[in-house]
Amino acid sequence: MEALKYVGKSITRIDALEKVLGIAEYASDIELPGMLHAKLLLSPHAHAKIISINYEKALTVPKVVSVAVGDDFPSRVGLYVNDRNVLAKKKVRWAGEPVAAVVAEDLEAAEEAVELIEVEYEPLPAVLDVREALKPGSPLVHEELGEYAHSPAFNPIPGTNIANRFTLKKGNIVEGFNKSDVIVENEFYMPQVSHVPMETHVCIGHYMADGNIKIWTSAQSPFTVRYILSHSLGIPLHKISIYTPHVGGGFGGKAGINFEPLVVLLSKKAGYRPVRLELTREEHFLAAPLRQGFYAKVKTGVTRDGKIMAEKLFYAFDAGAYADYGVNVARAAGYSCTGPYYVPNIETESLAVYTNHQWGTAFRGFGHFEFLWAIERQMEILASELSMDPVEFRLKNALLPGLTTATGEVLREDAGRIDQCINAVAEELRWGEKPLTKDTKKVRAKGIAALWK
Repeated sequence: MEALKYVGKSITRIDALEKVLGIAEYASDIELPGMLHAKLLLSPHAHAKIISINYEKALTVPKVVSVAVGDDFPSRVGLYVNDRNVLAKKKVRWAGEPVAAVVAEDLEAAEEAVELIEVEYEPLPAVLDVREALKPGSPLVHEELGEYAHSPAFNPIPGTNIANRFTLKKGNIVEGFNKSDVIVENEFYMPQVSHVPMETHVCIGHYMADGNIKIWTSAQSPFTVRYILSHSLGIPLHKISIYTPHVGGGFGGKAGINFEPLVVLLSKKAGYRPVRLELTREEHFLAAPLRQGFYAKVKTGVTRDGKIMAEKLFYAFDAGAYADYGVNVARAAGYSCTGPYYVPNIETESLAVYTNHQWGTAFRGFGHFEFLWAIERQMEILASELSMDPVEFRLKNALLPGLTTATGEVLREDAGRIDQCINAVAEELRWGEKPLTKDTKKVRAKGIAALWK
């Protein structure tokens, strides 16, 4: 057998030396001639009409170059649904949404000026739970949902808070439950979570007088930023250059388009000078996208000997105020809905739902962590209900080569063997042995979970 070249070998990262020596350049390290600094005014309300904005006092602060509000920028942006204004217009949709931006010669002047902006709001009823958001008569996060341009792959439903609906059926769900000896139904909930990268969102935009645009940004997907910016602002692709230095952590939170359109438009308004925006940690928690919240209702039918016969799944992802990656995350969960198990009869509905939370985006697993957590909890509960060992129960229902997935594809041998993975982990855990502990105040336990993506 030929010796493996990479497997089992230690390989030096190509950026290791730069980082060890402290010479790696991040977006926050970049200084440009004539660069200005931006500061955001964030909404204190989760849902409210904007009655008026007065920024005359802010303009009197020395070194302030310009102040921008939503009406200054007519373009909407969005990854799959063009539902987001660069700055809030007419109303705010979450507590922390940027309402205005101050651009100044230095950060201190921008910080002083932003405190002087006066905004009059008319609070509106907020919807903060996906279950409430789906009820008829619930406050609408986007009254104009039917007017938004969107990718044909996604289907926002006007007059509702549904940013996208994905459905899947396999087999005969009624027949499957009729053949089940035990039926278990449970609900699971997970809140939104911040990515908390070491480096917050940082971007510098330079809208040049010749119409070309340069952006330096801590983004994970520079080509996505370039394409969405071109599409949303009507600027040819060849005029947009995106530079991504080292990124101090992203985990999916920097995969979409974030504050890049804003700094570009602020640069143009400020006389074609480069503008830098760097969020503080507090601003990052309030204004940057999060992992979506998640609600699941899982109904599973099994035989007495532990074979799953049917599963009805309802997933509702909390997309927050704007769709972003949320619609695609919810769709991905719908495709993979059962986890790595063979289920002959399936009915799935997976929704991305608007609420008055921060907008949701990708986060390490693209929705799979959330729904697989619900599936694995259900598997544990079912095993307990059947008085069956959790490993044995998983192996009995493992999706093996030759069986069909939820989407009807026949699993190939080279797609991986979940049964072999489960057995390998069980062996390493010495699954049949009870864990030992001398500390009566602590519990040592063993657990196993199976997942796929």
